[in-house]
Amino acid sequence: MAETASHLGADRPLLRGICLVVKGDRAAGDQNRGSNRERSPDRRKRSGTSGTVAEFPRRPDCTVLSETIPFFFIGRNKRGLWIVREAEGRTGGIFIFKKSALRFAARASAPIGYATMLLAERFELDIENRGNPLAAWLDKALRHLAGLMPAYPPPIPIERRNFKWERR
Repeated sequence: MAETASHLGADRPLLRGICLVVKGDRAAGDQNRGSNRERSPDRRKRSGTSGTVAEFPRRPDCTVLSETIPFFFIGRNKRGLWIVREAEGRTGGIFIFKKSALRFAARASAPIGYATMLLAERFELDIENRGNPLAAWLDKALRHLAGLMPAYPPPIPIERRNFKWERR
């Protein structure tokens, strides 16, 4: 016989978001599958800013997460700014703070809720920025400054001075 959970309280708000944290190159579900599997079309995306291919993990299957729930990848780019990107690539943005990135995901999926996956790898936003325009300007400025700096600074010559009290 099933009992009702009266201790939960019906007046409490529903869970508004789910967060999955991924460390490393692949999601946990991808490690046990064969290497000759087909890649989903949204898995490999061309990054518009740097020309590199960003590989995103797969969206959890329907036994874990319903297809109707919007799913967002959240992570940082090379310059340390926060990037939010929907799994299907419909929306995304650049932000200075992580809290702002999470708020964007919540606003973009309101009122039904959302799920996020925090990625440990760095990735660039490959779609139009719908986030903070100031963060996009800052990202462009930092990218430009990084292009002006040499990869390896020249060595600084250190010369030893002989003081009066030292013998030559």
